[in-house]
Parts: sequence; structure tokens; C-alpha cells
Amino acid sequence: MHLLGIFFALGAGLFFGILAPTTKIAFNLGVGVGLAILLRFLIASIVILPIIPFQKNLLITYKKNLKDFIIITFGSILLTSGLLLSVKYIAVSLAILIFCTYPILVLCFSIIIDKEKIANNIKILFLTTFGGLFFVLGPSFNNLNIFGVLCAIIASIGATTMIIINQKMSNKSISPIQINIFINIFNSIFFFCILFFFFSINFSISKTSFLIILIPSFSYAIALFLQLLAIPKIGQSNTALFLYLEPVVAIVGAVILLKETLNNYQLFGAIVVLASLALATYLTKKSKNDFS
Repeated sequence: MHLLGIFFALGAGLFFGILAPTTKIAFNLGVGVGLAILLRFLIASIVILPIIPFQKNLLITYKKNLKDFIIITFGSILLTSGLLLSVKYIAVSLAILIFCTYPILVLCFSIIIDKEKIANNIKILFLTTFGGLFFVLGPSFNNLNIFGVLCAIIASIGATTMIIINQKMSNKSISPIQINIFINIFNSIFFFCILFFFFSINFSISKTSFLIILIPSFSYAIALFLQLLAIPKIGQSNTALFLYLEPVVAIVGAVILLKETLNNYQLFGAIVVLASLALATYLTKKSKNDFS
């Protein structure tokens, strides 16, 4: 396997992982969700702008596949809005663990809609993930903010949508760079208009708060760029496997930076969830390789 590709994928997982805890710190310092969302896409758009002139037939690709680009962008809106709102109302570690169950939704879609045959060991691992979630959420269920939990689930639905449509677009030879150019520029314009006309963006924050919210904003842009570099070198499946570093970094970051704690039941549940999902992803990738 390409070592540089592994390095890029692990780097993407690292930078994706620090998004949630650093965003939570910014929220605690008075930064609004709207500003956090807008900065995320604006900075990513600025970072990716130099790549645009090197993309051949970009506008033609968008015109021919506009429906797919709109759907995957809608998924990104659900993912970003849901995840940032969830960490505002519930603990980062819980939000990330709920969000990272999106492979289960992808599996359900594959079985119900695509009629795909899934090996029994994969099904068992995903059912085990549900058991892990019971341990994660159970001890604190009475104290959970339901809105925060629902936002994490919405983020997971958004991730599911993006994965399903991204696979469809990949089959059409649409590159990840073309997809991310569209998503970031569209969402920058979309969220600016929504926030400007229907809400308000609070710029009255301290310099410290502004510098801190820049950390997850730049981290998102860097992680996205590293992910784009990893996929051509080691493939989407291998990249997805190494991206399981993201929830580990996010939970460790929440414990260190935010002083969040997981009791023994929740810690056991977190290990079960992450191990089950990672193993299921590995076995799915292996079975596809064996089949091909």
C-alpha cells in the first residue's frame, strides 16, 4: 500500500478529529454556530480556489450532473449543521460516537434499496455497534439533550447521503476535487445568504475566540485536502478505514481539552462501537477485493 497515501489519510483523520473539541471550546467562548459554519466553508473555498483553473470541463461536468451535485451538497449541509449543533448541546464524545454510526445507515440502504447481499459477519458487527451505543447512551439517557442527539443523527444521515451519492458520482468518473469545489463554494454562498437574510452573524467576539474558531475552520480545509490526496493513492475504502482515527482523536481531545469524562460503561461502549465499525469496514473492503 502507498505509504504517502496512508500518511495523507491518517493526517486527514487527525485534522477531522480536532474539529469537534476545538469548535466546542469556541462555542464556550461565545462564538455562534452560524459563524462557525460560514467560516468553515469560506476558508475551505479559499484553500481550494487555486486548484480550479486546472480542472478540465468543470462547468460541463456540473451541468451534466447537477442533480447529483445538489444532493451531495444537501448531505454536506445536514452533516455540518447537525454536527456543529450537536456539540453545542451534548458532550463532544457522545456526539461523535452517534455521528460515526453512519456506516450502519449505509448498510441499511445497501440492503433495502440496492438489494446488496451483505455477509452475516458484517451484519453481526453492525448489530454489535448498536449494543455499544446502548452502553454509551444508557447511563446518561435521562440527562441527554434530545435536540443535541437528534442533530448528531441528522449529521449521520448527511454523511450517509454523501457516501451513497459520492459512490454514484465516482462511477461516472467525477473526481473528489470537482465535488469538493462545488460543495464548498455553494455552501459558502448558501449559508451567507441564509444567515444574512434570516438570522444574524455575531462578529462581536474577542480576538481569542476568533483565533480559536479559525483552528477548526483551517483544520477542515486541511483535512479535506489531505483526504483528496489520499483517495487517488490508496482508494476510497482504505482511506475510509484510516479515517477511523477521527473519532479517537475527537474523544481524546474532548477528554483533554474539555475535561469530558466517560464512565466505565460508556468507555466500554465507545470501544465496542469504534472496533466494530472499523472491523466491519475492513472486512467489507477485504470481501470486495476477494470478489474482484
